[in-house]
Amino acid sequence: MDTLAVSNLVASELSPRRHRGVVHHRSKEQHLNHSLGGPRAAALPNQAGELQATGSALPVAGPFREPHDGSPGSHGSAIVPRRGSRAIALTASKLVSRPVAWLWPGRIPFGELTILAGDPGLGKSLLAAHLTARLTCGGLGKARNALVLTAEDSPEHTVRPRLDAAGADLERVTFGWLEREGLPTPFMLPTDVGELRAIAHERKAALIVIDPLAAHLAGGVNSWKDQEVRTALAPLSSLAKATGAAIVIVAHLNKGQSDDPLQRLGGSIGIPAAARSVLLLARDPDDPEGEHGGQRVLAHVKSNLGPLAASLRYEIEPATVACGSAEMFETARILERGEAPYTGAELLAAPRAERGAKLTEAIGFLERELEQGDRAVGKIQRSAEQLGISLQTLQRAKKQLGIESIRVEHGWVWCLPPSAGDGATP
Repeated sequence: MDTLAVSNLVASELSPRRHRGVVHHRSKEQHLNHSLGGPRAAALPNQAGELQATGSALPVAGPFREPHDGSPGSHGSAIVPRRGSRAIALTASKLVSRPVAWLWPGRIPFGELTILAGDPGLGKSLLAAHLTARLTCGGLGKARNALVLTAEDSPEHTVRPRLDAAGADLERVTFGWLEREGLPTPFMLPTDVGELRAIAHERKAALIVIDPLAAHLAGGVNSWKDQEVRTALAPLSSLAKATGAAIVIVAHLNKGQSDDPLQRLGGSIGIPAAARSVLLLARDPDDPEGEHGGQRVLAHVKSNLGPLAASLRYEIEPATVACGSAEMFETARILERGEAPYTGAELLAAPRAERGAKLTEAIGFLERELEQGDRAVGKIQRSAEQLGISLQTLQRAKKQLGIESIRVEHGWVWCLPPSAGDGATP
């Protein structure tokens, strides 16, 4: 069933009579205009045109306002219809179920919001550039256009070289800003969604990357308040449905200790709640180089549109691309290396487990080093370094064992407390 047919069904279901007591709500366009702080007639097509042109979902009715006296049958002035609005009702049997359209099958849906989350510096933006390249060069089916909004990485110094290294069709990639007082500034959510929608329509963007979310939230939006976050992201969700574009939002993790990836997203739980799909990028626990290595794992941690997809292993490697006429530019690219066995919760637990294992190793090392008596601090630190034990971990182990520092003629020594050295119970 096409969108025009759906629209006709809606019209046939709606009675031309105006019953008393029925609440009339804003249309989707009017609701969006209101949330943007004013009309966007030039940027926003009318509702009927959107439905026919884009195949977007039906508008959703707004919140129900109870009569003043609380009685369900109350009439009169208790319920005041809004000008130019109407209630919409459609019998479910008149709708035909439709399969989900995917930009990246099973992971990134068209017409919805997807979150790409991870700790800073692990390669989220690099992965976004990789996905952009695959889309624009036909690696995800038909070659399509992408719109990239970046507020932290420089387009010319960072993002463009990464796109080059990933093999993107640059004619299909657009960078977007909003000019304010003659200066380019990031699009702000939700205030600038109308302008963003206009440029997305103009460029026929199938993918919109917003990197990162925090830098694109308007100044008045408190990212830790659920209602404010949902209000800011709702127009963006409407934009995705109206244009059919997949919107990928890059977000950072907070510093919490939870193994639940959705609880670790920086800000309110409303952020992952607004997305239909959430992806987590983390270090690969199997990377032999540990925190200095370039192996990553991408885990699918939320999906409202199907089962979770398998986790994938990636590797970041250096790359060199041409810059200008003959000068070469050093950058990086991320390459897929097959599936990985880890879930999102396991990836978040791995660093803590690794820190615990390192601490246990350091404690055992100090106990062996000092079981025969005092030893010079410098010698202990050099021996620990040879075993790959960091100075920070060594200090934590020292504190846990209650090791004493004593100044002697030629420097400092460490020694175990008497209870640890003679086996007595503390």
